Amino acid sequence: MDKRKMLYDLQRLNAIADAGLHYGKDVFDLERYGELKEVTSDLLENLELIDSSELDELKKPLGKYPTPSVDVRAFVVKDDKILLVKDMRGGEWALPGGYAEVGTSLEKNVLKELSEEAGMSGSINRLLAIFDTNKYNPQLTQYYKAIFLVDELSFDFKENSETDEFGYFSMEELPKLSNLRNTKEQLKICFDLYKSGDILID
Repeated sequence: MDKRKMLYDLQRLNAIADAGLHYGKDVFDLERYGELKEVTSDLLENLELIDSSELDELKKPLGKYPTPSVDVRAFVVKDDKILLVKDMRGGEWALPGGYAEVGTSLEKNVLKELSEEAGMSGSINRLLAIFDTNKYNPQLTQYYKAIFLVDELSFDFKENSETDEFGYFSMEELPKLSNLRNTKEQLKICFDLYKSGDILID
C-alpha cells in the first residue's frame, strides 16, 4: 500500500477514535475507542509515517470533535525574492504565519503573525492560495493553509521568541525549509500565482 494512502487512512482512524472518546457515553465503547487510538499511534510510530513530535500530540485526548486546523501565511515578495523567517527552535525556514486565532479574521491573523515573526507592518493585497496539506505534506493533523500576498508598509525586524533571522530568497536559492509549514512545491505554486494573478483553492 502507498505510504501516503496509509497515512490518510490512519489519520481518519485517529479522528474516529477522538470523536468516539469525545461523544461516547458507554464505558465499554470508550475503552474500545481508547484502544483504537493506541493501536493507531503504534502503527504510525512503527511505520515512521509522521514526525516524532506529532506522536506525542497524538497520544493526548483531543477533547473535541476532530476537524482540520487553519493556518495562515504571509507571502511577501521583493525583487522576485520571497520573505522567509527562521524558526528559533528547529532552525528551519518558513513563510511568516501560524494558527488562525479564534475571534480574529484571517486577514488580521496573517498581519499579526507577520508583525510578530518578521517585524513587518503590511497590507493585504489578495488571497493567493488555500492549500490542503494532505495533498502536499501529509501529517497527522490536516491543515487548510491560507496564503495571502502582503505588501510591505514598514519593516523593523527584532529577534523574538519564535524567529531569530529573516531573509529574502529566490526559488533557486531556498534555505532548509520547515516542510510541516510550507514545502518547496507550495512556495513555487505561490510564486507562480503571484506572477499570474490567479488563485488556487485545493
